Amino acid sequence: MVLAVVVTGGILGIDALVGRATAAASDQVLQNQWLTPDGYITSGPQPAEETPSDPWVPPATEDETSEPVPIETTPTPEVGNELIAVDPAAAEEPAAADVVRLLTSYFTAINNHDYDSYQVLLTPAALATQTRKQFTNGFRSTLDSEITLLGLSTATDGRLLAQVSFVSRQNAIDGPDGQTCTRWTVGKFLEGQGTDLLIGKALSGHASHTSC
Repeated sequence: MVLAVVVTGGILGIDALVGRATAAASDQVLQNQWLTPDGYITSGPQPAEETPSDPWVPPATEDETSEPVPIETTPTPEVGNELIAVDPAAAEEPAAADVVRLLTSYFTAINNHDYDSYQVLLTPAALATQTRKQFTNGFRSTLDSEITLLGLSTATDGRLLAQVSFVSRQNAIDGPDGQTCTRWTVGKFLEGQGTDLLIGKALSGHASHTSC
């Protein structure tokens, strides 16, 4: 009787051990089962979740990586000099540089009272109204300054017209209305003779002056 109890207890103990092992195995199986993204149940180690990556950015193009190209602007041509200033609009004219050279020689001859240099800058028609005597009497005390080429245009007779302003200082006896300082605005009518640009005879109504 005692033996039966021992055997029975041993059997029961074995059954309990087997039951616990079976349960543990079942739990292990359940723990190793997981659902795939496609909806299937599978077992085994579950793969580690992917760490979200940064959003994809397209590579920069050559234009984006290169330095910005500065916009080039065309500077106003430097055609003036120490004696003759040039309005920016006049400086854009194709003939501006030639006109400035002519005016520089013209006003330099007047300031130096140099008729020989003066007469070669005029056409025969203009020179006829400005003889050596007239030049000497008219400009003997004259000094011109603040000379500006204001503009270039085509005159009514087709010649190139240079609009010029300047200040003349002279003895009262040589100035208009006894003025010793006169501010002038004049039109110089320019003509091409061969390769030379000369000052021609002016049309009336293209000179004005005020006292300064």
